Amino acid sequence: MSFQKLGISRGKGRRDQQPPSEPQVWLMIAHARTLASPSFAAWLQVAAFTGMRPGELDALRWERVDFQRHRIIVAEQFNAATRTFDTPKNHLRREAPLTVHARDALLALPRESEFCFVSLRGEHWTPSSRTYHWKAVRAATGWTGSLYLATRHFAGWYMVNELEMPSEDVAIALGHQDGGNLVRRLYGHRDKGRALDRIVGAYATQAENRPQRAGSSSSALHTSPQESLF
Repeated sequence: MSFQKLGISRGKGRRDQQPPSEPQVWLMIAHARTLASPSFAAWLQVAAFTGMRPGELDALRWERVDFQRHRIIVAEQFNAATRTFDTPKNHLRREAPLTVHARDALLALPRESEFCFVSLRGEHWTPSSRTYHWKAVRAATGWTGSLYLATRHFAGWYMVNELEMPSEDVAIALGHQDGGNLVRRLYGHRDKGRALDRIVGAYATQAENRPQRAGSSSSALHTSPQESLF
């Protein structure tokens, strides 16, 4: 049955939605510290700089953070629909990168529970308990996008554009199983200006490291107007 018959729009989804800039993300985290709690601020920081899914972070326990190896073991997620813990998406246990920003956020938290991120009631975060705080943070920063766009989607964009990491590596970090195709299609958002600058810079570096060739800019200066036509 077609999408048209079902009355479902086949929109572009997140492909053409621009995530926040890095300064905007840090501003969100700063507002979360004052408007919500250190725990929610840390939740945002780890989400934005690892790319872990919200449900995976809600279920994250201290025993699954390996500070020595710089890894986070993603073994379960909190399922809001059933209000139970189950296996992550694709039912695959994986490891996520414990980046420096994520590590700093976690080390600053007190270990008050078996869970890394807990509300003021001492319970792990859930979509419903996070909603009020996220709305306050989003309003304070003027951000109109979704939480997912500001965290997981930003993480994919940041790894590709700021860190210039291969899509295949980003796919592993995000837990994709397609070798980077989804990253290139949805999370890439390659900045056109930066892409062109990289190409120009690569050519310039190559030219500096190689001897001048016939037809190069320097030899072209000695070419007659008639010769330049051919």
